[in-house]
Parts: sequence; structure tokens; C-alpha cells
Amino acid sequence: MSKAKLKGSGQKITIKAKNPRKIKSALKAWVQSAEQNACDPFNLDKAPAWAENALAEAVKTTFPGHRLPTSGEWDMELIGEIFGRQQAIAKLYAGEIPMGPQVEAEYQKLEKLASSQPLSPEKAAVQKDVLQDLATIIGATNQAIPQLMASALGSSHEDAVQFQKGLLRGMSLAPDELATGNVFQRHTRTFWVLGTQWQMFVQCGSVGKVHRTLCNAIGETKIGSLKTFERDVAKKIGMKFRRSGRPPQPK
Repeated sequence: MSKAKLKGSGQKITIKAKNPRKIKSALKAWVQSAEQNACDPFNLDKAPAWAENALAEAVKTTFPGHRLPTSGEWDMELIGEIFGRQQAIAKLYAGEIPMGPQVEAEYQKLEKLASSQPLSPEKAAVQKDVLQDLATIIGATNQAIPQLMASALGSSHEDAVQFQKGLLRGMSLAPDELATGNVFQRHTRTFWVLGTQWQMFVQCGSVGKVHRTLCNAIGETKIGSLKTFERDVAKKIGMKFRRSGRPPQPK
């Protein structure tokens, strides 16, 4: 088994395959296509660090093992699962895979929260760019899968079998898996809302106000208590304000 290193953004990825150079070439083509985006959709250049950390926590659930595989060794099964899971989630939100009732209800709540914000011309332009960027990324992934399959076949029969095995597992996304925790963890939706709507939440001025806003929009049963939110969400992404925002304790 040979190995090849794929470098990018200071990260080193070692590809384990019979002929890793073929796989490396296909992955590089995918990165180049996926990065042809029109904008910084969530204005992260001006966002506090916790907003980007929140998005990272949300995005990593689309990968095997709930981690961002930005470094370390990638075998063909892992590569297949990464691409299969991305395609499945894209198809879920495009309506090609039906959402289960629980996921559908929560998705509508998030849409209602987003639509409740004033739609300025600038925000409308950003939303248009976001849709274009998503189409670009989905198109790059759809194009990359057959290219990777051809590269795996050109590498070895075993590599091709492992890639298809991972691809099938990644694509096998049941409608309610997003709600069961097999894909998304409990606070994934919270991280996603915080990261994409950070400009609204940064105006809250306190962790407690952010918690109350989320509970009013989505429900405390989904967000958890303030103590849980502080421990499992705010602390994890480094969310800080000048004051804690905790309600005064009764004397």
C-alpha cells in the first residue's frame, strides 16, 4: 500500500491507496471546483471567532466520526463515506430524500427564525450568492464522485471496492437520522443557527440573551437549560460577551 500527501491550508493528508497519485489528483480537482464561490455568505471576515467555531462544529457532523478530517490518514473507504454523506445531505435538503416529520418541523422553525429578520437589498444579494455557492459545491461533489471512482479503479480493485463501500454507507441516510443523533449531535442545529445568524446574536450582548432568543424561536427542550447551553455550546465555541447574562439569583 502506497501513500501520498495532500497539502493545503497548512494541513497534511496522507492518502492510503495502491496508486495514491490518481486519488490525489481527483481530490485536488474537487477542491478547486468547490472553492469557486461567489462570496463570503455569512460575512465571517467580520465575525467573532465563536461564529466560525460554531459553523465548524455543525459542518463536521457531515463527516464520519463527527470530526473534520483535515489532517491524518485517509483510506479509500473514508473518502467514499465523506462524499456519500455530503451527497445524501444535499439530496435531503433538496427534497430528493424525504425528511422525517421531526426533522421537517425543526427545519421549518429555523426557516421561520431566518425569515423573521428584515430582508435588506444587501441581505437579499448575499442569499442569492449563498444559493449559487451551494450549487457550485454540490456540482463539484457530484462531478468528483465518478472521477474518484475512476481513479480508484485505476489504483486497484481493492481500492475501488473500499471506495464503493464507504460511498454506499455515506449515502444511506434515513429520513429521520438527522433527529436520532446518528448524523447530527444534539446541539448541531444550534451551532448552525449561531454560525449563520451570528450578526443577530452578537447584538444580544450576553450568553443569557442568546440562550433566551434561541429558546423563544426553537424551544428550550431542543436548546437545553442555560447551564447546559453555557457548558455544551458557549464554552465549546468560545462565545464570550462583556457580561455573562445570567438572570439574578433570588435572595
